[in-house]
Amino acid sequence: MSGFTQQKMIEMEAKCIERFAGNPIITPQDVPFPCERVYNPAACMQGDDYVLILRVDQPDGKQCLGLARSKDGIKFKIDREPVMVPAENEFGHLNDPRITFIDGWYYLTYCSDPDGERLREEGIYLCIARTRDFKSWERIYRSQPDNRNAVIFPEKINGRFVRLDRPFRRGYRAEMGYDIWLSESPDMQFWGKHKLLLSHYDVEWGSHKIGPAAPPVKTPAGWLVFFHGAFIPESENTGWKKWCCGRCKVYSAGLMLLDLNEPWKIKAIRKNPVLVPHTDYEMNPVYRPDVVFPCGIIPEADGTIKIYYGASDYSIALATAKIDDLLKLLDE
Repeated sequence: MSGFTQQKMIEMEAKCIERFAGNPIITPQDVPFPCERVYNPAACMQGDDYVLILRVDQPDGKQCLGLARSKDGIKFKIDREPVMVPAENEFGHLNDPRITFIDGWYYLTYCSDPDGERLREEGIYLCIARTRDFKSWERIYRSQPDNRNAVIFPEKINGRFVRLDRPFRRGYRAEMGYDIWLSESPDMQFWGKHKLLLSHYDVEWGSHKIGPAAPPVKTPAGWLVFFHGAFIPESENTGWKKWCCGRCKVYSAGLMLLDLNEPWKIKAIRKNPVLVPHTDYEMNPVYRPDVVFPCGIIPEADGTIKIYYGASDYSIALATAKIDDLLKLLDE
């Protein structure tokens, strides 16, 4: 990846995606229960309400999910208590939620990744829970380790539920990078027909790892899919890095288009990233700079979308775009 820099990526960024001038829209100070960081929100509509499910990292090292509502998709009011807390076998951790509404149910995907020796022994699990009212939750699925970053398509395809996810090996090594896979299920509990959709080898700016971002958006041209990618700038590339809080990885967002009836087929993909960290809140040095991480997208009746994303693993930001403009990017 000779000569590939964050500044070059910023210059590649899609001009048709506009950040909200009032970003960030949610910070830890807005959360009415103990919160150290709030980010990576799932997003959906419930009637006329915009709903965000928030990843909340708490001061004691545990995680939970918060719920926020809004009438305009910008100013959110957060419930005074978490909407979901970890079950006993989730080891105090719930993170990176995504949500999809199908047939009267809101299906929430998230992952559980215990710390220390439990991570070594147990691994990272992909989980699915469902609710009708955001008050009571039914946990219906827990994967084998290791898997995370799942998004569920907003309707059945050929009579089956379909999801994208990012399985990965426990060895964090360059030759074991992370890819995006597709699978199908008759009931959200049994998943099969696994297919490799996109390899990290095919995403220059995501050469460290890639994964699905927000649930796909249906358009006449195909399924519009945002995904995330991370790379290590040459100045910091002193070896394969599993995880770090300092400035070593750059997380950006990309875009591809999948076939409506055969979603394992990529119709188009943008070579360059569409959203790259460069604002102060996306490069916040408090915890983990250089991160934009979309987890929720809400399509509007006027042909635009609201993109909700985590900024620097610390706060939540909003961007907007016209679907037609995004499709034009893929035509290019």
